[in-house]
Amino acid sequence: MRTKKRLLPALVASAVLAAAPSAYAQRAGNPGVFDNVVVFGDSLSDAGTFRPFLLGLGLPASVVAGMGRFTTNPGPVWAELVSQYYGGTTATPSNAGGNDFAQGGARVASTPGVSTPPGMPERSVATQIGEYLARTGGAADPNTLYTVWAGANDIFYQLGALQAGQINQAQLQANVLGAATAEIQQIGRLQAAGARYIMVVNLPDIGATPAFAGTGATGAAVSQLSAGYNTTLFSGLASAGIRVIPVDVAALSAEIAAHPSAYGFSNTTSMACGPFPPITTAATVTSLFCNGSNLVAPNASSTYVYADSVHPTTGTHAIIAQFAESFIDGPIQYSMLAESAIPVRQAVTRTINDGMLAYRRGPVGGMHVFANVSGGKFDVDEGGGISGLNSDNRAVAVGIVSRVSDSVVLGAALSQGNLDGTFGANAGNFKTRDRAFSFFGAVDWAGFYGTGVVSVGNLKFYDVQRNVFLGPAMRSATASPEGSSSSAFFTAGYDFRLGHARIGPIVTLSTGQYDVNAFDESGGGSVDLHIASQSRKSEVWGIGMAASADFRGWTPWARLTVDRERRDDVRFVTAMPITMAATGNSYDLPAYNADRDFWSAAAGVSGFVSRSVGLALNLYTTQSRTGIKDEGLGVTVSVKF
Repeated sequence: MRTKKRLLPALVASAVLAAAPSAYAQRAGNPGVFDNVVVFGDSLSDAGTFRPFLLGLGLPASVVAGMGRFTTNPGPVWAELVSQYYGGTTATPSNAGGNDFAQGGARVASTPGVSTPPGMPERSVATQIGEYLARTGGAADPNTLYTVWAGANDIFYQLGALQAGQINQAQLQANVLGAATAEIQQIGRLQAAGARYIMVVNLPDIGATPAFAGTGATGAAVSQLSAGYNTTLFSGLASAGIRVIPVDVAALSAEIAAHPSAYGFSNTTSMACGPFPPITTAATVTSLFCNGSNLVAPNASSTYVYADSVHPTTGTHAIIAQFAESFIDGPIQYSMLAESAIPVRQAVTRTINDGMLAYRRGPVGGMHVFANVSGGKFDVDEGGGISGLNSDNRAVAVGIVSRVSDSVVLGAALSQGNLDGTFGANAGNFKTRDRAFSFFGAVDWAGFYGTGVVSVGNLKFYDVQRNVFLGPAMRSATASPEGSSSSAFFTAGYDFRLGHARIGPIVTLSTGQYDVNAFDESGGGSVDLHIASQSRKSEVWGIGMAASADFRGWTPWARLTVDRERRDDVRFVTAMPITMAATGNSYDLPAYNADRDFWSAAAGVSGFVSRSVGLALNLYTTQSRTGIKDEGLGVTVSVKF
């Protein structure tokens, strides 16, 4: 077989057109979610394995450096973009010492591959995984993201065998589904070695690519083969209990094909790459030899879907990367729903608790009706898996309190807390509402004192919107989940008297459980997710000092504690693409996890503006909790009757 014919494309990809790849490269990444990214697959994920072959053809090294991928070179493929986004560095081919083991033409577990250049090794996905495990001593890092995209070359190989009369139609079907089963086995092999996060991409509609579009029954038959491969692969993974992050490129491709202009498409049927004489001609165009010099139009890398008859352009690869990232970033973002419920509730319980600390020295008997208004900020910097959060919280509480004896104060309150949150990088927004009933009390005896606030309530999240950017298009997935909450806040301390002042040690305990029910997104099309129920448990202990003074009916006070979150175990958010609901492929990703150690300060003043009207002001702040800003103030007015 002549060299130029052996260089024909080997893998399929069908997705959507992105904005210019340079703009995508400027997008902020999301490091810290995974330790690394390791890539397995075929030409769609190949970062340049065949560059040594290109050098062997006598091409200058400077030219080869900008070629060698199966796309509109020198643009990156999707796997390189994902590696850069999560790992901070662009993937390089494994034969150049990198973590991208993918090779153009590779089949899942069999050889020969499809159109492997002369002198280059035949490396199936099974071989690639073996090479990786040999490098790591047989262990797969559980905190690494692994990507697998394969299967199209097995379809191409079997179609060639059918055309040559080597197999019949029934054998074609069986062999293709056998390749899907082989991929399940290879993914299981990775999992058995310790891999926890394995991203698996399905096949697009191969029959819709330029190689088969317009061929009538042939194209329809190829479409059925790719659909059958996908069903066998993902149903088999679910049946085997192998948890993967599924990326439904097939669904995305169909959506984009239905509305191409929304994604910047100007050409969905032709090839962006022209011949590369004298190596390729108009009849043997392959994106392996594609670069800026032989594009059919100056902007073809970002306005054409296909680089050649089956491979995507750089712009399409950017879209695939963004699409894949959405299935990781989305669930981690949603972990902030449960997290956001904590400052909303604490805004209320802090005010009630601090009010009791002052009121326990008021007159015995009678009842006080009080109303409290509080507000604050809860901001989280970018990192830890989320794009950052800016939020404002506010709360209103009304209740009744009485000092029933010299040493005991009791009361109850109804409250509503609200939080308006916005994710960074225009990634979306949400609002949290917490309606709760609280019962509280305080004791004060011989210098010892203690307080407690116990609350139960229901949570409502509304105006929940997650934005996913796919090239020039933005998808907005919306949801309206609900949940429940329970919390308690306790203090215990001792006062040493220094004239009109008191000072002494204090211990605090804040506990809570904040549950968010399962929910489905809508409106985002193929990016929509089902998010399983999640629970955020908190148990913060603090130790420090508290001081107060009596000054003509007014009591200024201050408290400083060093705190530790004891429920800092890693929690997970379970998700599933709604388009994959029929196969049941759900997966887990780590939720946002804040620092366990920090310190808190609070201060305020309380007193009576008349014999029957009281007024209290309190402020609080949390410090030294990396990436978190948590602060606010509250005002309480009480009336005795």
